[in-house]
Amino acid sequence: MTNFLRLLKLCKPHLGAMLLGAFLATLTVLANVGLLAVSGWFLAAMAAAGLANTQMNYFTPAGVIRFLAIVRTASRYGERLVTHNATFLLLSEIRVSVFNTLSQLSNVDLAMSRSADLFNRMQNDVEALDKFYLNVLLPMIVAIISVPIVIAIMAAYNADVALLCFIALLFVGVALPLILSRQLQNTADLETQYSATLRAELSDTLNGLRELAIYQATEQQVKQCRDASEHYNQQLFVRHSAQARSNGLSLLVVQLSMLGAIIVITPLVYNGTMANVELAMLSLFVLASFETVLTLPNAFIQLPVALSAANRIFDLEDKLRPVAKNAHESVPVQPLGLEFKDVSYCYLSNTFALNNLSFVIEPLQKVAIVGQSGSGKSTLVNLLSGLWPQQSGEINLTFAHKTMPINMTSQQNRCELISIVAQQHHIFDGTIAENLRYAAPAATKEQMINACKQVQLADWLCELKLGLNTRLGTGGRSLSRGQSRRLALAQALLRAPAILILDEPTEGLDNQSKHHVMDAILTSMQQCTVLSITHDPALLSNMDQVIWLEQGCVKAIATHQQLLIAQPEYVNLITRF
Repeated sequence: MTNFLRLLKLCKPHLGAMLLGAFLATLTVLANVGLLAVSGWFLAAMAAAGLANTQMNYFTPAGVIRFLAIVRTASRYGERLVTHNATFLLLSEIRVSVFNTLSQLSNVDLAMSRSADLFNRMQNDVEALDKFYLNVLLPMIVAIISVPIVIAIMAAYNADVALLCFIALLFVGVALPLILSRQLQNTADLETQYSATLRAELSDTLNGLRELAIYQATEQQVKQCRDASEHYNQQLFVRHSAQARSNGLSLLVVQLSMLGAIIVITPLVYNGTMANVELAMLSLFVLASFETVLTLPNAFIQLPVALSAANRIFDLEDKLRPVAKNAHESVPVQPLGLEFKDVSYCYLSNTFALNNLSFVIEPLQKVAIVGQSGSGKSTLVNLLSGLWPQQSGEINLTFAHKTMPINMTSQQNRCELISIVAQQHHIFDGTIAENLRYAAPAATKEQMINACKQVQLADWLCELKLGLNTRLGTGGRSLSRGQSRRLALAQALLRAPAILILDEPTEGLDNQSKHHVMDAILTSMQQCTVLSITHDPALLSNMDQVIWLEQGCVKAIATHQQLLIAQPEYVNLITRF
């Protein structure tokens, strides 16, 4: 019920369009019911008048029938137009909400989910909610409004027929859907789970084709995909079978109700209590009245699927709520220092990546972090960027003789203060200008060209016919690794951060590219505090201080030259890397 109410809240921005669609759908149903009932009366009356060789008013009922037909056609067209537009509006609301949630989740939350599962939540689960208004909510609203109207009109002719019809409507529209909904509750959860598993297996298969071929494991992986597909198809079969049984049983009840109405009315016609033409009218009236609830069984079948998908989506959203309650302050971009006090971080395996880490970085100081793989370097960067939540200890920003916990700043303010140039930097499929404007949306052409000059990309940019409007391709495939790294530095320079974090900026580059990147880094380091993870002796020699980490602890803090003299292990470390 909670997820149902939360889905209704998502509908609130488009409530007007949805209510209009419900009104038009109800009008269509009532026009259909009225059209069939009046047509039955008219045909029976015409036949009776012909047999009795009497005259009757032909124009009034014909006009009513024509009016109802026009209303039905117009309202059906309007209902399709409005309800589908409302569905698309709701779908866009849900998609934006899901993407907004994913964009705010920390890396811890994202790392606990497979990427294929997150993609499944964004696509398959959202598509399941696509049917919430049109196939679930709308039939319920139409039934609630139209059933009392139909029964009230029917009761004016015969209360017994109305009672019989009402009981049948309750069975078809309420009892049968509730039974099916309870039966399919577990099936819906399993269907959503197996769908996510199947997508994850297919994604792993496509991404790992090379490894599967190398280790001759393709057949084994395909078998896992086939098993996942069979499990998913079994759940679909269960749901579709239940839907078919529901439709068949509903049709049987409809026919029996019409037969029951004929049985009730026939004695009344025989003894003259009711006109013979009303037998045809009420019989068809009963038959047509089921249109008010005929879509409810399918709505209750779709409801568990929609709620199961909503539950998976809202699970991600719920992870944001504790963060939203924290008070945030804003720090202007200015020379900033960093202070680490007894910072510890432990992963799920109870292994400390950082253990009581303490050191200070002064404003505008250039500091390098070195250490073997697993010493805590990347964890340190993730804590600074906010991608991982702090567990214990304090990380403070220092400026103008003041100290502020970094957690007190909003994520937006933190991104303004700190820029990270990662070792693996993603280049979007767009132009050079578009990629640069991801970092600084308001950047002018002159600012972008100047940033490219600072990172040694000016000559390359001049060679391009389209200049900043040159497309880079998917993942920046038209760039070399050195050019990609320098473009990332240009993005960082455009933001003009107070703190610049470099993650192995020269790793994996050839000597020429390394030289260009080094020149770009030295240029970018002049006006901000720099924290660089590196083992490159050329870059280390330009640092004011080197912090040597080992097993999550500080082993030594000194200059590069001092460590070379005093620590033989340090020489081996930077030589090996």
